[in-house]
Amino acid sequence: MKKIVFWICLMLSTIALSLACAPLTVPATPTAPPSPQVIPTIAPISNLPSPTSQDAAPDKSGQAWSKVVEAARKEGVITIYAGSQFAGDAGRKALEAFTNQYGIRVDVLIIAGRQAVEKVKIENKMKLPIADILGVGLSSQTELSLAGLLDTIWQDLPELRNTDVFRVDPKYTPNGDVLNMTLEVTGPIINTRLVKAQDEPRSYADLLDPKWKGKIILIDPRSGGGGGFAWFAEMRYYKILDDDYFRRLARQEPSLWGGSEIELANMIGRGEAWLYPYTSAGIVGPMIIEGAPIKILGMTEGNSVLTNPIATVKGAAHPNASKVFINWLFSKEGQDVYGKAFKSFDPMRKDVPNYVDPRLRPQPEPQKLLPRTYEVAEASNRYHKEGIAEGIFGKR
Repeated sequence: MKKIVFWICLMLSTIALSLACAPLTVPATPTAPPSPQVIPTIAPISNLPSPTSQDAAPDKSGQAWSKVVEAARKEGVITIYAGSQFAGDAGRKALEAFTNQYGIRVDVLIIAGRQAVEKVKIENKMKLPIADILGVGLSSQTELSLAGLLDTIWQDLPELRNTDVFRVDPKYTPNGDVLNMTLEVTGPIINTRLVKAQDEPRSYADLLDPKWKGKIILIDPRSGGGGGFAWFAEMRYYKILDDDYFRRLARQEPSLWGGSEIELANMIGRGEAWLYPYTSAGIVGPMIIEGAPIKILGMTEGNSVLTNPIATVKGAAHPNASKVFINWLFSKEGQDVYGKAFKSFDPMRKDVPNYVDPRLRPQPEPQKLLPRTYEVAEASNRYHKEGIAEGIFGKR
């Protein structure tokens, strides 16, 4: 009886969370808004792009890429759990370009990394796959990779057969089940109306000055996900800031935020908080471009550089459509479309222009960049399991 109750509870929680977080649908064609029950028409297979030499090349299973694309169009849809990587108007523009080319609908659920991890784990246990693709943060992707819940598909993707065109290795995890989609530099952000130029911190040590007491906001580092814990873990891993520093920072009474990083950045823009120590151009880029009084700071200790990850979920309902989408993201066209739409991510490919707006670069320019590698993310997960942040910031 206890087992039956347990499974029923799991099923109800999955259904409830899915209903509460209704996905954002990217329509296949710019027609009048359809009824929620109407599924956009899938373009016929005869409209496939012209064959290339890659179309005939077999993947690891011996299947030609043209057959994968044909099967993908029959599947007709993919669902992505993502953070900022596919959010807003920029996300719509990028996804519409893919949908218009392949006739595959894209449903996006904007979700925090920790929520995505829990949903994927529940869906896996229930054998009720919803997510096909994950576009959440590195720590969350690493956790799911270590749990064996992600699929390795890079050998099947024609665009990854020549890795010389990429700035860094497209494979993030050792087995390649998580891939590097784009690059971006992170840094502290301030509200420029509240923080005068002469008061801008140049070093993380400046945040311990009494004048910053009560003016700092952090995504709760005890949660194990999001920018708050990522900053804590990276500074600790690179031995730039130690536990004593964070204990002193805790005495500065920072606000510990439990929501999303996008919401937190909006709070900085509205002047509800003065400074947040760790975010990226991908998060605040659209706000800065639209005129929000936000500035990304370069720090003397160095700024982190992220590789935004993308991965497919093991047992996904639409495996072929997922492969076609990720292959498109790594193509010259996909990287160009994505870069133009967001103007906040550095491209992975060397043959694609960099469209990052100069206002989204940390100022002054960082003298040192700290790569968020797989080893850093793996250490982050270890720190979380050991409860190190709770020992500093207190039990939740």
